[in-house]
Amino acid sequence: MASDTFTAVQIYNQTYRISSDQANSQSIKQAADYLDKKIREAAAVTGHRPLLDLSVLAAMEIAEEVLKQRGKKESLLSEADRRISNYTRRLEDQANDPDTSPLPPPASRF
Repeated sequence: MASDTFTAVQIYNQTYRISSDQANSQSIKQAADYLDKKIREAAAVTGHRPLLDLSVLAAMEIAEEVLKQRGKKESLLSEADRRISNYTRRLEDQANDPDTSPLPPPASRF
């Protein structure tokens, strides 16, 4: 990174200086705030534990969230692919059979 800067963040009462370019500074702060929140949630549930233990618990919670969202994304993409394939097939069928009536417009979701 040509124009490295350091972004100072607070995570569970400790300050960390993270190297980044200017464009990533805000996203680093948001990520640190989110991690801090998750570590504090883990501490509230488990009581006083070493920071490493709390960090691992927070990381597991975040990993579970990421995996759940990936599953939702994959499901949505599969459904979109299925619908596109069906509509494409109908268009091709119509193009091959000029005696059929035109397809109705796709249903609006809004």
